[in-house]
Amino acid sequence: MSSCANQCSVDNKNAPTIPCDVCQELLHFKCAGLPDNDVKFTRNKSKSIKVVCNSCSNNIAQFKDIKTLISNIRSDFNTAIDNLKASFEVQINNLKSSLTPKQEIAPVVFEDVVSEVMERQIRKQNLVLFNVPEQPINLSRDEALIRDRDSVNNILLHINSAYDVSSGSIQRMGKYLAGKNRPVKVLLKNEQEVQNIIRFAKQLKNSTQYKHIFVAFDRTPRQIEYYKLLKDEMDLRTTNGESGLKIRYVKGVPKILN
Repeated sequence: MSSCANQCSVDNKNAPTIPCDVCQELLHFKCAGLPDNDVKFTRNKSKSIKVVCNSCSNNIAQFKDIKTLISNIRSDFNTAIDNLKASFEVQINNLKSSLTPKQEIAPVVFEDVVSEVMERQIRKQNLVLFNVPEQPINLSRDEALIRDRDSVNNILLHINSAYDVSSGSIQRMGKYLAGKNRPVKVLLKNEQEVQNIIRFAKQLKNSTQYKHIFVAFDRTPRQIEYYKLLKDEMDLRTTNGESGLKIRYVKGVPKILN
């Protein structure tokens, strides 16, 4: 019995063999589909004619399938990239077209945005208290300020004893009008203190003395306007049948959530 790459059994040890062009293992002429006496074939075999054993033939077929699959995937990927490029070009051209008429006011808009961002950053350490009673008009400015500070300290003490504005900045906002309480702006140490006080300010609702006090962030006019628009939208959606809607701040931006 002679060894054959096709794992056949031949009782003639002298059976002619020929090497597989891939793995170089020997296989019988008969297993390769050649006449036993075709010795000239082994001497004059053209390079274009390949003799391949069964194992290598199966591997080559699988390789061709994988190669075809990769080629198809590459083709689909290139098509998707081309479509994406075309889509981006259309969007960019549309954007350029929409911006063209506004080129003259672009610098003004940019400066306005920068100014708004800076103003918001400055206000992050401020807290605004509403409905804090005005001091008697016959008091001096310094005496009124001292009493306002005492009032604010008592309110914050009711929320959380950790906060004290004895050394902080306090001021009434706007012009004095008889019969109306101007909001009080308070400058705290950092933004985190403002966040914490706002979080626990709902405790004031349970207080007989301070239930009329409302505590809020120090918002810019644009932030206030945006909040009003959001509130109007929420009211309209509620009127149209939606329920459970609330305005919540997500990363500092108010949003309507269920």
